[in-house]
Amino acid sequence: LVILVLAGAVFLPARPLELEDMFRLHRVSDPQISPDGSLVAFVVTEPLKAENRTNSDIWLVSTSGGEARRLTNSARHDRHPRWSPDGQWIAFESNRDGSHPIWVMPAAGGEACKLTGLSTGATTPVWSPDGRRLALCTAAFVLIAHPPTPTPDLLNRVQLAPPPRTSRPA
Repeated sequence: LVILVLAGAVFLPARPLELEDMFRLHRVSDPQISPDGSLVAFVVTEPLKAENRTNSDIWLVSTSGGEARRLTNSARHDRHPRWSPDGQWIAFESNRDGSHPIWVMPAAGGEACKLTGLSTGATTPVWSPDGRRLALCTAAFVLIAHPPTPTPDLLNRVQLAPPPRTSRPA
């Protein structure tokens, strides 16, 4: 993947790198090899200078070469792809709905399904070896009330839902 980025730099004029050049470069990061070794999921971040922000999407490419294909296409950040042990699903972080939950989608493509609903967001998903669970990191805020309340902060509870069974590849 680094070679792809450097290959693009070969076509730049023979002059010192300028700030405007940086706005034309797309950054490639977080490569993740599929369990069977046939694909690499990675993140491409493009600068959107006019909007003073960046956008990140997840892409896939064969480890034997060929054209990369965009797996996600949201107007926000999709990042940190993680393969399920069977290679059929990819979990990732996204702020496509304004917060930062974990999403999951078929590696073959299709609709992403929001997996968590934490007010504090979620990061770094890790699949269990059997692929039935995900571990994640999140911040927790303690509710301080007087008098103390026995009810925990409902917004900090994980609301997990299994991926839709109808879209799961056979």
